[in-house]
This record gives sequence, structure tokens and C-alpha cells, in this order.
Amino acid sequence: MLHPATANVATTLAPLVADRLARGEPVLAVLPPATADRLRILLPVVAGLHTTDSAELYRHPGRVLSRYRAWIGDTSPNGEPVTIVAAPEPDGDDHRAALWMHIDAAATLALAECDLTLVCVYSDDPGTADAVRRAHPSLLNGSTVPNPDHLPADQFVARYPLPPPADLGAPALTHTIDRPAQLAGLRQMVAGHTTRAGLACDRCEDFVLAVTEVASNAIEHGVPPAGVQLWTTSTSVICQITDTGRHTQPLAGLLPPPTNQRRGRGLWMAHQLCDEFYLWPQPTTIRLQMDRT
Repeated sequence: MLHPATANVATTLAPLVADRLARGEPVLAVLPPATADRLRILLPVVAGLHTTDSAELYRHPGRVLSRYRAWIGDTSPNGEPVTIVAAPEPDGDDHRAALWMHIDAAATLALAECDLTLVCVYSDDPGTADAVRRAHPSLLNGSTVPNPDHLPADQFVARYPLPPPADLGAPALTHTIDRPAQLAGLRQMVAGHTTRAGLACDRCEDFVLAVTEVASNAIEHGVPPAGVQLWTTSTSVICQITDTGRHTQPLAGLLPPPTNQRRGRGLWMAHQLCDEFYLWPQPTTIRLQMDRT
């Protein structure tokens, strides 16, 4: 759903949400608290309405689909229909905004087995409207109609790639690996760096695991050697892993692997563990970020 920048989001959403609640359908509204409060006022009944702060949920883009799936599982354990209405507002960072659009484009595949209506509300901004249209299979403007401009998720990611990696200056540490036996040393190096940077113990452990999964993937599936670089900023620890191959699976890390699949979970796991995860395909470059809080 594209709405004029001057339109009130709560007013725009109220008729649809009221209709779904009247059917007995649970609704999750992912909105700023003030907008959620306004929506409640506009609804004749609020039974079945769940809300969550969009700023909190969208702080970690890679975890959004997992959070949606968890809510659906808790609210509809027997597969009853549910609705999610969301008003994404990516911050001014071009990388986060592009990553969010990739995740939005992958949502149709990631949640395909759920009886879900997912309504994404975007401001009709000329700078982003084209990408928004191509990321979504249907358009809502009073009624739902198929979107002739929609691109499948893999084609969308290829057409709207991430901006090039931001220049972080000289790394604090560099390392090179080309065989699995070197992963233990890499874990020790990353653990020491994150501890010195002041990350809490649990966040250190998560970051070390994420880096290990990506490095292992680079050795096993990429073209070694893989270069590892570490930076510390005022708010975060960042690790970048680059091998000399070309990544040919644009949705790797964005879609959850099948529950019966024992391998091939590393990039998805890293995406869940880190606060930010970015992948550039040639040469295969993955940048992981863990914030101090």
C-alpha cells in the first residue's frame, strides 16, 4: 500500500484492520506507538489486535521474518488466517534501507506456508516508489489487485543491489584463512577483539559464532583464501569476510532453511545473530555488525 506522505497512517489502515478483527482474525500492527494508539481509537473493537513498536522490531532487519513467524505460530497454532500490517520506516542509512527492501521482497517466499495477509504501508515517495512496487506481488488501494510490476525476490535483489560497502578506514585487525583448521585461531582472535571492544559476554559469543559460520562457508563453498578484517566503531564491532569467488544465491541468508535441512544454515544463522548483515556477490563479501547494546 502506497499512501500520500501527508496521509495519516492510522486512518489509512483503520478500515482494513476493523474488517479483519470483525472476522475474528488476529492482527499484528507494527507501528510507532503514537500511530498504534491512534489506530486503537479509530477501531470499534480492539479484541484480537496486537501491536509492537516498529522502531524496536526493525532495528534488526534480519530478524524480522523470524519474529513474524513466531507471532504467527503463537497466535495461529492451527493455521488460522492472520493479518500483519506494517509501516516500515528505514532510517537514513542507504545500506539498511536497501537491506530492508531485500527482506521485504523475500517475505512472500519466507511466509508462503502461512495463511497470512501482509500489508506493507509505504509513503508514496518518488525516490523509492518504484522499488516498493516491484517488491510486492499485490497492490492495495481500496481493493487488492495483482501487481504487474512485481519481481520475484531473486530478480528484485539483482535489480536493486546493496550500495557498495562503506569505507571504514584501516581495520584494527586483519587475518587470512584458507582451511578449516584455522577456524579455531580465528575464533580466538575475534573473541579477544570483541572483549576488548566492550561487548557483553553473550553478544561476544553470538558474534564469534556468526563470524565462524561465515568464515566456514567461505572456505567450504567459496574460493579461498578468505580475508578477515575487524573494525571497532564508537557503537559497534564490524567484521568483513571476503573470498575470491562469486556468490550466486542472492537469497542466501534472507530465507530460513527448511526445518529438515541439516546443512546450509550458516548464513541464515549469522543473519539472526548479528545486528546487521550485508552480502555483496562479487567478490563474495559479507559484513557483520554487532552493536554494544
